[in-house]
Amino acid sequence: MRPTRLLYVENDSALRRILGEMLGQSKELEIIGSFGKSETALDRSLVRKADVALIDFALDQNGLNGIELGIALRNINEYIGVVIYSQHSVSQMVSRVPKAMRSGWSFFDKSAEMDLVDYVEIIKQTSTGKGNWEKFSAAEVEDKETQSSIYFQLTPRQRSIMSLSAQGKSAQDVAEQLDLSYSYVRKELSRAYAVLLPETNPSDDLKTAAVLKYIDLMRMS
Repeated sequence: MRPTRLLYVENDSALRRILGEMLGQSKELEIIGSFGKSETALDRSLVRKADVALIDFALDQNGLNGIELGIALRNINEYIGVVIYSQHSVSQMVSRVPKAMRSGWSFFDKSAEMDLVDYVEIIKQTSTGKGNWEKFSAAEVEDKETQSSIYFQLTPRQRSIMSLSAQGKSAQDVAEQLDLSYSYVRKELSRAYAVLLPETNPSDDLKTAAVLKYIDLMRMS
């Protein structure tokens, strides 16, 4: 059985050399291309030959990031597996990949504790279409359900008041538009802030933070 053909893309030249040398020790892998920039990785002849690509998420700021590059590779070779790794948390990255394209995608955090066998396992598994994206997709769904629960903890009146606040209207403006008393609007705003921001510091700008939180909830709904 031939080794798994791997494209490796990492903009840190020192890491690319060190990890490349380590991956090259495995008889189960064959690195057919090692690149420091996204544009050089889009060699159509190599991409069509590759089984999987290992890509750092944070590439050249003036080029594609790792996920954008993975999508571009998939547009050339629909069967290529894509492994994204990053020094930042990868738990939310799956949401950036189109749902119809998520099969064969894996994500993991960079870690000095990973050894060759760990890399080989995730690379080979992903090359067969068995990525770990579902693990993070489930986390994404759970997070959306949690956020949705927060939204519906607000009463319809509180949602109306927060919607107007999000438009930049003052409490007095809201009271006049909804034909409510100013004191009532102030009380409902305080109650809405408590729902939207259960953990706050005395120094926090509650109005701004609550409005931003409400806007985020509206985008997810």
